[in-house]
Amino acid sequence: MRKFLLASVAALLPAMALGADAGLQWAYPVAPQGLPRPDPARTFQAKGTKTGMMLTMAQINNNFGPPDWFPDEHPAMPSIVKNGRAPHVRACMLCHLPHGNGHPESASVSGLPANYIIEQMHDFRDGGRTNSRAPVMIEMAKDISEAELKDAANYFASIPRAEQKWIRVVEGRTAPKNHVGNGGMRFLDEGTTETVPVAPNMIYEVAADAEGAELRDQHASFIDFVPEGSVQKGEALATTGGNGKTIQCAVCHGADFRGLGGVPRLAGRGAYYLIRQLNDIKNGTRKGGDVALMKAVVQNLNDEDMVDLVAYMASRDP
Repeated sequence: MRKFLLASVAALLPAMALGADAGLQWAYPVAPQGLPRPDPARTFQAKGTKTGMMLTMAQINNNFGPPDWFPDEHPAMPSIVKNGRAPHVRACMLCHLPHGNGHPESASVSGLPANYIIEQMHDFRDGGRTNSRAPVMIEMAKDISEAELKDAANYFASIPRAEQKWIRVVEGRTAPKNHVGNGGMRFLDEGTTETVPVAPNMIYEVAADAEGAELRDQHASFIDFVPEGSVQKGEALATTGGNGKTIQCAVCHGADFRGLGGVPRLAGRGAYYLIRQLNDIKNGTRKGGDVALMKAVVQNLNDEDMVDLVAYMASRDP
């Protein structure tokens, strides 16, 4: 299937992610240059939508009015989430989607505590989050009003657990052959049964439905192909601390890793987002707030340890 242009933050990133460990560049994928643009007159429709919408890719990628293909499946949406506010505050659902689960280039924010979401936007505004994927969020955070931010945070916090399941984890020594395409997302290569090795320090987060992902269809989820044995090793790190290598995750994130008070959930969130956070905290591109408490968690973890941890967390039910 031909890949269509998905205008996203990832497509605007430099070739090397700022602050990213060289071994973790795969978690900061960038769309290749020169990918073909779609016929501007061609229209598309998400599978199963009852809206009847037929949209061009320009409309689908509209920063201030992306599609909501299934409007009856979520609470009433604030204007700032649905349409944003030009010129600096893009619609939240452009990248995070109407249910907040997001694409790999963004965060899964569904069901997170509202105060935590607000704190993260303040960190973007105040220089606490500065990796290569941060510029658009920084621009938004500097312009969004506190009332708009509160509306967005309360909306995403209200998404029920049943709507937060978004990632399927598959362990193995190999994964289907795939590539980075439009939007910096990974897609399965079509027409081949070839595989690629899954190294102990590598994860492939791939769109389960390539066209749906490019249409910003909130039914189009993702698969994390993780190293063989990584989930069990990650569980040991998360639950016991790995004989002093790190700190038990349940201490702050709760016994089920679904969050505790104002601390965010880890369970069921995408491996790419989670490993970027561990790496950013370790190298200092994420700081501020309670992040200082995480420094002791990550300081002794190597790339393989972080892969194991996030594979385990992604495998759990939200």
